[in-house]
Amino acid sequence: MTTPQMDITGDVCPMTFVKVKMGLHAIAPSGKLNVRLKEEALKNVISSLKTEGHRVRNVSREEGIFLLEVTKGG
Repeated sequence: MTTPQMDITGDVCPMTFVKVKMGLHAIAPSGKLNVRLKEEALKNVISSLKTEGHRVRNVSREEGIFLLEVTKGG
């Protein structure tokens, strides 16, 4: 099964987390979501994910774009 991908590189706060939250809503508990985003949104999105009980499993960078691997919390 392929992990769902979400690209929010064209969005700005607060829409960045709103879109990630909608993406997580569409997957099963403990499911995974990969999110591509710009550095400007990185800190706020990670903070908001943790506040809502989700886990950021990995953060990597590719040519100025960050990739988050998120596991949906219960």
